[in-house]
Amino acid sequence: MRYNKAIVWLLCSSVALLTFAAFYYKRGWDTVDGQLREIATNVNTVNEVMNDLGGLYNRTRSGIILKQLLSLDAPFVVVFGDSIVEQMYFPTLDGLNVINTGISGSKALESLPFLRQILADSKGPLVIVSMGANDAFGNNVATPERFAAGYEALARSVLDSGRVLVLVTLPPMETGKFAADKFDHASIPAYNDRIREIGQRLGVTVADVDAVLETWRKGQPDGFTVDGVHLGAKAAAVWRDTVYAAARKALATGKP
Repeated sequence: MRYNKAIVWLLCSSVALLTFAAFYYKRGWDTVDGQLREIATNVNTVNEVMNDLGGLYNRTRSGIILKQLLSLDAPFVVVFGDSIVEQMYFPTLDGLNVINTGISGSKALESLPFLRQILADSKGPLVIVSMGANDAFGNNVATPERFAAGYEALARSVLDSGRVLVLVTLPPMETGKFAADKFDHASIPAYNDRIREIGQRLGVTVADVDAVLETWRKGQPDGFTVDGVHLGAKAAAVWRDTVYAAARKALATGKP
C-alpha cells in the first residue's frame, strides 16, 4: 500500500512539475515571440539602424579624406566617386599625385556638399568624377532625369572652380553574382547615356569605360568583377588606363 501511495505521489509531483515548466516556458516564449514580432513589424526602426551604420562609415571616411587634403600642399588630381573608385589604386598621373576620394555607398544625388568641400580644401588642375551606380541601388532608384540633374550639378560645381573635368561612365555589371542583383540593371545604361550627353553639352572629356569594358569583357571567360559590381584586378587596370588616357587628353586641352 505504501509503495502504491509513493508511486501516486511521484506521478502527481511529476505532473505538477511538468505543468509548471510548460507554463514557465510558454510565458518565456510569449515574451520572445512578442519581441520578435515587434522587431519584424517595426521596419522603420530596422531601416534607421542600417542607415545610421552607413552614415557612420560615410562620416568616418569623409573625415579621413578631408584630413588628407590638409596634408597635401602641392597640386594634385582628385578622383571623386563611390566604392568602385574607393577600391582602386591610383599611381601618379604624369608627375601629379592622385587622391582617391571615393566613399562606398555614395550617390550622385547626395554628394554635392562633399564635392564642394573637397574643391574648397584642395588645389589642382583636374577632377575626375566617377559616380552613379548607387543611384540605381535598392528600392529607391533615381529616374534617369533625376540622376541627370544631380550629376550635372556635380559637373558644373567642378567647372565653376576653374578646374579641368573628366566624366566617367559607369562600368557594366556582371549578372548572376550576388551584389549585382541588388541594382536596377535597366537604369545603368540610361545613366550612362545621360553622362555622355552632359559631357557633350558641357564640352568636357568623357572616359567611356562602359564601352571599353563591354568590348574587353568578351574575351574574359572567367568574368571580370569580384561580386558583380566591383572590378577584378584586370578590369580595374583597364578602367584606370581608360580614365588616365582621357585625363591626359583633357589636361592637354587645358579647358576647364
